[in-house]
Amino acid sequence: MMKKMSERYEEILRLSVIAIAGTGAILTTIFSLINGIIEVFPFLYVVPIILFVYYYPERGILFAASIGAVYPVLVTYYGNFAPQLIVVAVAWYIVFVTIGIVTASLARGLRADERKYQEIFENSQAGIFTFDIKTLLIKEVNNKFAQMLKYGREELPGREILHITQNPQNTDQFLSRIKMRHENGDIELTCMTKDYATRQLLVSASVTPDDIVICSAIDITERKLAETVIATSRDELEKKVNERTVELYKTNEDLKGEIQERRRFESAIQLANRKLNTLSNITRHDILNQITAITMYLSLAREFVNNPTTQDYLVKIEKVTKLIQRQIQFTRDYQNIGASAPQWQNVTETLDNVLMDFDMKGVRIERELGDIEIFADLLLGKVFSSLIDNSLRHGEKLTLIRFSYRETDDGAILFFEDDGVGIPENAKERIFKREYYRNTGYGLFLAGEVLGITGLSIRETGEPGKGARFEIHAPRGSYRFANKENVS
Repeated sequence: MMKKMSERYEEILRLSVIAIAGTGAILTTIFSLINGIIEVFPFLYVVPIILFVYYYPERGILFAASIGAVYPVLVTYYGNFAPQLIVVAVAWYIVFVTIGIVTASLARGLRADERKYQEIFENSQAGIFTFDIKTLLIKEVNNKFAQMLKYGREELPGREILHITQNPQNTDQFLSRIKMRHENGDIELTCMTKDYATRQLLVSASVTPDDIVICSAIDITERKLAETVIATSRDELEKKVNERTVELYKTNEDLKGEIQERRRFESAIQLANRKLNTLSNITRHDILNQITAITMYLSLAREFVNNPTTQDYLVKIEKVTKLIQRQIQFTRDYQNIGASAPQWQNVTETLDNVLMDFDMKGVRIERELGDIEIFADLLLGKVFSSLIDNSLRHGEKLTLIRFSYRETDDGAILFFEDDGVGIPENAKERIFKREYYRNTGYGLFLAGEVLGITGLSIRETGEPGKGARFEIHAPRGSYRFANKENVS
């Protein structure tokens, strides 16, 4: 609410300044002409024109033409229709319009750049904050950074950087390094959340010419904790293994005790593996963040490169980067298959949650699923997401997606149908194989893997040219109806 009031106040202030400048120029023109002064006052029209065009570039040319037209009218009227004055006034009118055109073009470019960098700031997967190197006051933060420290976004601007840092010595080192070098990467900074919890951030910082420090931060608290736990577990394991190996050589009488000890070792190794999986998840997240940064810099680089060959190389690099991103995301999804116990899931509710993540682009959704539930892995939503994504990507003439089901003698079949171009006969089996991911992504392969955890299966039975049709078969015992007491 306060932000809207502030924006409204700024809007009124801008319009007031423009109005005062324009009125002043007109009144000065009238006064000067009445008193025979004809050489200075035209320049005053440039001020309101530039101000208006800067703030409202889309209507800038019209404004320049309108206020500029006032000048020759006043000169003609108050100059007693003197031909020389009229010619000069018309020339000034052309100058005013030209200034409006040029300034509007520049202003639109500036606005586009501002929007682009604002979108990068707002949508970055890394936390971003800025502060004044002289006053140490925080200037701005994005939502990601505020969430890291459990603050509201409006709470941090205006506070000193020391308010969110916990270790004074660590903070002094951080600031000293920034002052020594205006561009720094991978600086570890200890911060404190609103509820006084400690977070470890990995910060990259750069200083602008006006002494504003722009920082990109990644939360590495879990990674640091996992590294510590893994290192401790590894040292303990090595120590125990060495001790037990010596004992094995001393006597065979301790064989029974050794077997029991090895069982404890296996439990410890499983714990270490879980910790390694945790580190793998964190590392994968960090890699994806860096890939996002690579994609951003590639986009920026393409704007400054005119050589066609170099442009082609940049496009190829971007494609390879996106492929790596998909492969890393695949490892994340595949690792999660079977990680949790399967559960009964309402198909309609699961589908509704999935549809919230898609822009259907005018595609109509029909559902005839009743209250059917199926016993499946918790990644069931990924199955529906993959099917919808496949239709949106490859359907071409797609206008309709329909979900329905039918009971059979040996179970139930969930149908997913669309009215797109369908799937060629020679691809119906291959689309569920991992090797086919270059065409369909890993989604359909993952769909088969997820369903297979609880004995479900999927196949494609659509007619090429008339639409895709996927059938998910649920055997008896793996589906039920929420409103019926008996389970199928």
